[in-house]
Amino acid sequence: MSNSGPQKVVFLFGSGISYKAGMPKLHEITERVLCGEGIYYDSGLEIFTPYKRPIAVVKIQQEEENVRRVVKYLHWLKVEIDNYYEIRKFKQDTNYEDLYHMVSQIYYSQVGEYENPAIQPLIDKMLHEIEFLLSKTNNRPEWTLTEFARATKAYLEDMVFHSLNKQPMSLEYLDCIKRACKDEDFPKVDIFTLNHDTVLEKYLKHNGIHFTDGFSEPEGEQNKYWEPSVFSNGAFKICLVKLHGSINWFRFRLKDATDWSGETIIIPSGMKDSVIAVITDSQGQIWEAMDLHPKLLIGTYNTMLDYLSGIYTELHYQFYRSLGNVKQLVICGYGLGDRGINTQIVNWLYSSGNRRIILIDPAPEALKNKINSISNKWDMLLSTNKLTIIPKGIENVCWQELKDNLF
Repeated sequence: MSNSGPQKVVFLFGSGISYKAGMPKLHEITERVLCGEGIYYDSGLEIFTPYKRPIAVVKIQQEEENVRRVVKYLHWLKVEIDNYYEIRKFKQDTNYEDLYHMVSQIYYSQVGEYENPAIQPLIDKMLHEIEFLLSKTNNRPEWTLTEFARATKAYLEDMVFHSLNKQPMSLEYLDCIKRACKDEDFPKVDIFTLNHDTVLEKYLKHNGIHFTDGFSEPEGEQNKYWEPSVFSNGAFKICLVKLHGSINWFRFRLKDATDWSGETIIIPSGMKDSVIAVITDSQGQIWEAMDLHPKLLIGTYNTMLDYLSGIYTELHYQFYRSLGNVKQLVICGYGLGDRGINTQIVNWLYSSGNRRIILIDPAPEALKNKINSISNKWDMLLSTNKLTIIPKGIENVCWQELKDNLF
């Protein structure tokens, strides 16, 4: 390898790289969301969870009614979204990300977090047509729209958590990633992912690849605490940055803290099917979960607002900073559906004449036919050598083939 060659490789991964590990596809999660079968609402903890522990039959029947109401509400919203896209032809299938975007707009408008006068006519129509869903049930008083929208947001978050919180199947198909991480020609490998699942970190650990994900290294107790300084201390060749959060990230606050300065994001040890509400660190300090939903970014255009808040500010700064130091970005498993990410890629691509995307995808024509800021430039990107396509799934790409395209 020449000294003038690239010193770092940067990957951007989407959900497509997790399918062969047994993770559900977008439409499969959507179908589960719109069904709600086998889920009950624990009104005490305000979480939606599958039946996994003994519960009184009457309790199940009461809590199932709340799930049914949320599901009916989502079907009502789906009709509104379908009608919109039927006229405009921007997309074909409404998924749970679209539903979350709609619900979050309603909720944040109701609480005044993001004022949105344009959505008020929809809210007025909704209050008239779904009034029966807000009425009193056997185990709770009448819902307000704000309460119902918050519960629906929680339902979607919990359904994503339970859908992805599973043991992956064989991960050997990710051999290309392992070889990239172990290639001595590249002193730095940055992996950015939009996935909530834990497939990548499990694969890296299984192969003995030391990496940082922005959290502290576990010591005596095995909890990991958000510590972004590790990204810049130079101790790690491999950085794994989860731009949309993770199913095992939770917001905790020190027990005696009185404000947000005592909060952090923690990856609790020992978590399987349910969230740990209280943990004790190695100094004996007690941390309490602020809510029992994982720290995830779900939705469509609403996610861009969160890129400027909390942990996500640092994560997206790392993406911006890493891109600024490379001429090539390897993209795989990403459907080009995140406008904020696409904007950052396009800005990076055209800020220098010698930058390009290497796209690994078994069906690139499907991406070309989408409507977004990258697909709209597809033919021009190809003709100017700013886009190189490897028309394969990642399981069929060997590292040497990809490495040859990095020069």
